[in-house]
Amino acid sequence: MDDLEARLARLEDERAIVRTLHAYGQSIDYGDEETWVDCFTEDGVFDVRGRQPHQPTRLISGREELRRFIAGHTRAPELWHKHLLVEPLISLDGDTATCVSYLVVLMQHENLPVVRVFGRYRDRLVKEADGRWRFRERIAEIESMRPDLPPFVDGRQQQQG
Repeated sequence: MDDLEARLARLEDERAIVRTLHAYGQSIDYGDEETWVDCFTEDGVFDVRGRQPHQPTRLISGREELRRFIAGHTRAPELWHKHLLVEPLISLDGDTATCVSYLVVLMQHENLPVVRVFGRYRDRLVKEADGRWRFRERIAEIESMRPDLPPFVDGRQQQQG
């Protein structure tokens, strides 16, 4: 019975991690800023690493910086995009986990769907006292990105300014 309970707990933890991964994408695309920020620990880090000069590179640390970042990110209906997470590989170790997955961002441009960017996420997550799994570190490795599309990171300030 102990083995069954341990296996069930592991499945529940993996499912809760997948929920965090999905909440990240859903909230960034539709402007649910508080849900997006709550995907990270208080000292959480979002590290974007572009490999080409036209690709973004930035390091965002802590919830206040995360709030400023997400406030400037585009969202529906001003710009339609979808942050997709594909093939997550989750490794659990007690109340910590790592996850590697592919990322793809689709967006509408000139009334057509286009692939904006692809790459992979490398995540470190922790299970916090409230039972929620959150990112301690999310590294977005940008492997390819179209340079000819309107910005979506910091895009709100440009559109409103």
